[in-house]
Amino acid sequence: MIKQPRKSARQHTKIETLSFAGLTMRFGPVGLIVYADHFLAAAKSTHPPVTAPAFPLVRTFLVCRALELALNAFLSLKGCSMEQLAGGPFGHNLESLVAEVEKRDIHALVKLEKRQWAEIIRASTYYSEKVLEYPALMEAVYAYPKLPDANILIGTAEALVSALRQPCLTAD
Repeated sequence: MIKQPRKSARQHTKIETLSFAGLTMRFGPVGLIVYADHFLAAAKSTHPPVTAPAFPLVRTFLVCRALELALNAFLSLKGCSMEQLAGGPFGHNLESLVAEVEKRDIHALVKLEKRQWAEIIRASTYYSEKVLEYPALMEAVYAYPKLPDANILIGTAEALVSALRQPCLTAD
């Protein structure tokens, strides 16, 4: 049996505010920073199997996802809807996200070095083109020449998640 595609792949992003007993909470900032924290924890805990050579793509993918979610959490704090963040120019494009958070003065909340911002941008192509998720023969043949430094990305994600946690958890 062939399943019919859903009418909207982004249906789940349409509702992001919860009101109960007189309290209202925007789920966007809270949910995004919690997800970012979990992907970051997964990236930090990833170790290659004993029987396999080091393969940094999984770790890099996980930390890129954490970065995407953390940057989205900041944009959610600044009023972007989950629907806007899930697709369009921001969808999985770290370089676009960096440009947008810089426009919205993320530097007031978190201080990152130029090298850290540059490494996020370096990761953008592999991440957005799914090189980190699916085998890319030519990239593998040339030993992934544009692969970002996962350790720098992890430190960057730690700084972002740490700086954004409290503002996101207390967002109204």
